[in-house]
Amino acid sequence: MARRKQRHDEHPDERWLVTYADVLTLMFVLFMVLFSISVVNTGKFDLLKQSLQDAFNAGVTSGGESVLVSSDGTVTPVVDTLMSQIAPEVPSAGGISLADASPEQMLETKQLEAAEKAINAKLADAGLGGKVSTSVNERGLAVRIETDGVLFDPGQALLKPAGVAIITPIAASMRALPNPVRVEGHTDSTPISSSQFPSNWALSGVRAAAVVQAFQSSGIPEPRLILGGYGDTRPVGDNGTAAGRAANRRVEILVLRLQGAPGQSPAAAVGG
Repeated sequence: MARRKQRHDEHPDERWLVTYADVLTLMFVLFMVLFSISVVNTGKFDLLKQSLQDAFNAGVTSGGESVLVSSDGTVTPVVDTLMSQIAPEVPSAGGISLADASPEQMLETKQLEAAEKAINAKLADAGLGGKVSTSVNERGLAVRIETDGVLFDPGQALLKPAGVAIITPIAASMRALPNPVRVEGHTDSTPISSSQFPSNWALSGVRAAAVVQAFQSSGIPEPRLILGGYGDTRPVGDNGTAAGRAANRRVEILVLRLQGAPGQSPAAAVGG
């Protein structure tokens, strides 16, 4: 019995080899992981770089440039940031600036600008570009149409065929957007009093309703549509001149922001 016990306890100090082998194994695994991380798949990296460039530059005009000096001393122009590309594209209205915009607000602004370009292109192709003015501002995409000889006859609210030809391409460019569409009727300060329209308020409201009905016929869902009649309370020109009165007789179509203007919360975006 004593002899067997002595053979069993032979070299009792060699148990450290098990721990040593475990440490070596772990170190080998660690260095293999570090090596695999350090090896860059240049093909996948180039593909990722090109995808990011396409995503950030799609439909965006280059803004200001900065310069970098390369190792050989040449000066290379580079675009600073995504903000420097997008900010010059947004009109300044009421102090609006993309510097304070969230990613959602920046995306919505680009969508509104794309719709604006589509509207202008369609109207230009139809030879109607001079009848309509557009802008993107803090409220959204604004489309202004002077009514005289375009949408309505003087003192009337029946949409003319020429008016339908203008409304149809505008509606087509707005159908894909989820934003509410507000139609506002405006008149000059010349009083009107007839059996059909007892006031400028009534005339402006019925004209706005006629455009809303045309939008419905063009496929814009009714829940997205809002109308308002303002009479002569919001002039854009001098009612003391013929040109000013003509400018005031108008219909304005507003594709309202859902995300709000930069610095504004989405909850306050849609409103009068």
